[in-house]
Amino acid sequence: MTRLVLLLAISALTAFGGMEAHAQLQLPGATAPTPRGGVSPSSAPSHRGGGVSSASRSSPGPPPRRGEETLPGRTLRFLGQQGSMVITRGGTPAQPVFTIAATGVGRRGNDIRSICTPDLNAGQVVTLTPLGRPDGLSRFEASFPGCTMVIDLLSDAAIVSAPGGACRFTEDCQVDPTGLWGPVDREMPPEAEVERARGAADRRLNAARRTLQQRLRTTPEGRTFLSEQAGFGANRERVCRNYGTTDAGLGYCALKYTEARAAALEARVAATPETQTSRRHRN
Repeated sequence: MTRLVLLLAISALTAFGGMEAHAQLQLPGATAPTPRGGVSPSSAPSHRGGGVSSASRSSPGPPPRRGEETLPGRTLRFLGQQGSMVITRGGTPAQPVFTIAATGVGRRGNDIRSICTPDLNAGQVVTLTPLGRPDGLSRFEASFPGCTMVIDLLSDAAIVSAPGGACRFTEDCQVDPTGLWGPVDREMPPEAEVERARGAADRRLNAARRTLQQRLRTTPEGRTFLSEQAGFGANRERVCRNYGTTDAGLGYCALKYTEARAAALEARVAATPETQTSRRHRN
């Protein structure tokens, strides 16, 4: 009898354990036991919706240092080849005075093979007149006898224009200083450095261009700006094709004109107020 009772008790306990185990399997959210040394599903890293986030758009970066800080003392050549231009800084840090000595490059009469290289102002320095930063770069005017030049300073070069046209120093010597004055081939930065700087200049230019397009889209200036910007690349190639004596000259010259264009557009952005329409498109 005792043996029969014991067998019945064991059977009841076994049945109860099976029911409990079955009930545990039916519990919502129940999980299987984690093996020793394993990682539970709740603590395992989840990759759903994860992954590496896309890189943010590169910022335009700061502009190059101002030309009035880095350019004095350098010898610049017209198209990186001939003539010379040296700007000197004097005065005090608070009130600097800039002077220039230059030798032009021109031709006699209509013969392009007959070169003349007159010393402007007989080789004597001329004090530069500051004209502010109307297009983002420091601008100066140099008034030589027979020639007036407007000079925009870059970090290691200068863009020159002649408002009165080609300069005449003698009856048979005509000089047109318009263009980029900068280093000769051997003094140019390495190609890799030029490419990095060009990338930074392109980002600055494109950021300013997009902002201006938004602000000018409903103004009469908008169409003119688009046309002007569309022709920039072709004009840059035209004025740079004769810079230097190697292929590196074209890349360096293109960099300088891109930096100048970026500075001009940034100055224009600062002077162009944001309208309600452009603000809505930006948002």
